[in-house]
Amino acid sequence: MIIDTLKLTNFRSFEDFELQFDPRLTVLIARNGAGKSSVLDAVATNLGQFLTRLPGVSGHNPKDTDFLVFPDGQKPAYMRIYCRATNGVEWDRTERRDQTKKTLSSIPEGVGIKRLHEYVDQFVDAHNEGGKYDLPIFIYYGTGRGVFDIPQRKRGFSKKFPRFESLSGALESRTNFKRFVEYFYYLEDKESRLQKEQRSFDIEVPELKSIRNAVSKMMPEFRNPRTIAPAGLMVDWLHDDETRELKIEQLSDGYRTTLAMVMDIAARMAEANPFMEDPLQTRGMILIDEVDLHLHPEWQREFLPKLINTFPKAQFVVTTHSPFIIQSVKTGKLVDLDQEDPEDSPSLEKELSVEDIVEDFMGLEGIQRSAKFNERMELADEYYRLLDAGVDRESIKVQKIEKRLDEIEDLFGDSPVESALLKSERRTKESKV
Repeated sequence: MIIDTLKLTNFRSFEDFELQFDPRLTVLIARNGAGKSSVLDAVATNLGQFLTRLPGVSGHNPKDTDFLVFPDGQKPAYMRIYCRATNGVEWDRTERRDQTKKTLSSIPEGVGIKRLHEYVDQFVDAHNEGGKYDLPIFIYYGTGRGVFDIPQRKRGFSKKFPRFESLSGALESRTNFKRFVEYFYYLEDKESRLQKEQRSFDIEVPELKSIRNAVSKMMPEFRNPRTIAPAGLMVDWLHDDETRELKIEQLSDGYRTTLAMVMDIAARMAEANPFMEDPLQTRGMILIDEVDLHLHPEWQREFLPKLINTFPKAQFVVTTHSPFIIQSVKTGKLVDLDQEDPEDSPSLEKELSVEDIVEDFMGLEGIQRSAKFNERMELADEYYRLLDAGVDRESIKVQKIEKRLDEIEDLFGDSPVESALLKSERRTKESKV
């Protein structure tokens, strides 16, 4: 299930807002307070209707504070969150300001949640009848994901993990790491028993193998995640040709947060679809607020490409303040919520320097220009000098520089202001020749 459209009406700061999501990756940028987190919260709230329809699982409902508030302190008659998926399923959640008939009569009719319920019921029916189905997963990681409780003992750990419960607490924006440790311990115990029964340490539980594979793809320097007594988690860290055993609490904030998130995603996928040949191929939507949280700039350049490679069928919607994150992504969609029309946001396919991103996307002026920028300006200066000296435009030297300038202009696209200036000055010079 891939979400392609979100519409918000009177939701927080959005009076009338529409956004088209990329099927693989949408990166949201804006100043603080412009609504990046609100977009994620809105999607999570609407996806909660999927969860609530499943037996034993609950989502969360809109809050009164989600209503838009006008300058005079009044609220509109209603608030609505609408989503549409690529499979044709559409639904909305409408909340009324109050229960009066006058308010009700002023609210335009919505599509409701009938079609979503019919879609979810297919999974429930297949489950009840013992049929096959691939369950999509939906997870929300908020900024609180860097803080999680490590279980101190294994007492009371669950020994049953029904497929639908893979979505339990998944949209609460805070990582339920205790639940992951319980599930991981359950899988390890299952694997240990199978190895003893078959007298072979080569036996691997598929779900556990899937989690290990996710860690090795995303963070190849970490290996062999495992539980320890009395409770907790340990990994092997390969660093400077040495392998060190570390508890997850001993890792840096960036490593710890990323490792926990990657294992949680992989575990939920494995729990949701244990019979899938490769559970990491599970479809669904994963929301991450401030995806650069605690990450060193060097790692920020690698984070998203590795993440979408580790989970190749998942749809990611993330927010960021990091120019390194933006620069690293070559596929997907960049949405600048500061734009009057977010759909006019720059393409991620253009090669941009960090300086270009900081100045042109984030509104910070006076940033020192990159070597590449200086190089193209030097090329332009040489081009102008040749034309001023009367050198024929058809000469090999001028044609060579002109070709290179065309390449640079195409490379940097329409985002950097200098590209437009460069084109303008070239036209002026050419008109004089």
